[in-house]
Amino acid sequence: MKHTFKITIDIDPSVDEPEVIIRAKEETALVREIASFAEKQMEKEQAGITVYKDGMTEEIDTCDIIRIYKEDRKMVVITGNGEYQARSSLQELEETLDKHRFLRISRSEIINLERVSGFDMSFRGTVKVIFEDGSYSWVSRRYVNNVSSRLAKLASAGSFEQNGREKS
Repeated sequence: MKHTFKITIDIDPSVDEPEVIIRAKEETALVREIASFAEKQMEKEQAGITVYKDGMTEEIDTCDIIRIYKEDRKMVVITGNGEYQARSSLQELEETLDKHRFLRISRSEIINLERVSGFDMSFRGTVKVIFEDGSYSWVSRRYVNNVSSRLAKLASAGSFEQNGREKS
């Protein structure tokens, strides 16, 4: 049986935090699945990761992450507040991070799309990612098609502005 439902998004500047209301005639498997999905997304939104710097352990919000990359067997986490190390593997971090916000651009790097100021596609066969802090990285050739299709989907959905930044 095909399920249909209506989605309404009500943007209200006076609201402090998002609220999800599911209105249905009865509780069904689909209703529970939608509720579960919303809860998981909110958990990911609020989740942080444990990082290390100068022998100290710290929990950082994932929204502060600019990029994560592997360098000399170490996981480097770059934020607006500096550079940290993580003990988790890139795969473990990728599974933890919000798939709508983070994107793998190579075997050794994941970026936060909300911290990207632009993409330079003028280089033949590759893509330069320019971050809001002025740093940059490159999409590996193997990932160019995945990155391009993801950006096209975001642009067609209207969730990406012309300058390459995801809309809030």
